[in-house]
Formats: sequence, structure tokens, C-alpha cells
Amino acid sequence: MIDAFAQWNRLLAASASMRSTSVRAAETFGGAQTVVAVRSAIIGEAMQSPWNADHAELGRMIPEKVDTLARAGSAAATIWWDNQTAWLKHFQHLGAMATRGRLPTAAEIGDLGERSATLILQSVEASARFGAASLAPVHRQVATNVRRLAVKRPAAKGRATARR
Repeated sequence: MIDAFAQWNRLLAASASMRSTSVRAAETFGGAQTVVAVRSAIIGEAMQSPWNADHAELGRMIPEKVDTLARAGSAAATIWWDNQTAWLKHFQHLGAMATRGRLPTAAEIGDLGERSATLILQSVEASARFGAASLAPVHRQVATNVRRLAVKRPAAKGRATARR
């Protein structure tokens, strides 16, 4: 039997998770703007004086993006795959019901309604997890970069925030 209050609470929790993810996305975009500004200055300095360039920072730029986006993609793919598997099982159940050669009983229709409602709720929760899990590695890397670059380039940080 479906517990409407429990399902409502789970929907509210998924909604809160999505709101939290949107706040983290905004923080990530703001931090990324700062990182791009500071790193653009580092690239400009490297073009003017290659021997004195910050090669450690220049060497981090591409590998960290590859690693971070791979982690984000892996998290997203795992959640997507699990959700698609649940839907496939649901459609297999529907197919089995359709090929029985008889009309479904009232109990089977009630069970189908409960399964459908539960699957939809799980899909909403998966959507919330999908956004949070795929954003988490990016948010973590951007926050790390902002902290590290603020220490390395306080003057550049001031210029980057002044442009906002």
C-alpha cells in the first residue's frame, strides 16, 4: 500500500536536494569565473615570459579538467543506468501482464498502480541525485582551484573580482 505522506516527504526531500544543487551550481559558476580570470593572467604572463611562467599551474589545467569531467560523467552514468534499469524492469512487468491472455485482476491493477507511482518517485529522486552527483566533482575542483589561486595570486584575484 502506498504511504502518501512518505511519498510526499520523499518528493520534498528531492526538491530540497535540487534547490541545494542549484545553489552549488551558482557557486561553481562564480568560482569558475574567478579561476578563468586568474588563469588567463597566468597564461598572459607565460606568453610574455615563458621562462618565468607558472608551469606547475599551466600543467594542471587540462589534466584536472579531464579527471574532473570523467568523475562527473561516471557519477551521472551510474545514476542514469540504474534509473533506466528500473524502467526496463517496469516495462518487462507490463509486457508480462499484456501477454497473459486475460484481463488483469483488480489486485494486479492495484499492484501496477503502486509500482508505477513508486517508479515515478524513484525517477524524481534519481533526477535529484543525477544533478548533485554530476556537479559534485566539478564543484569540488573549482573550490580547490579558487582557494589555491587566491593564495598564489592575491593581486590577480582582486582584479578578477573587480570585474564582476
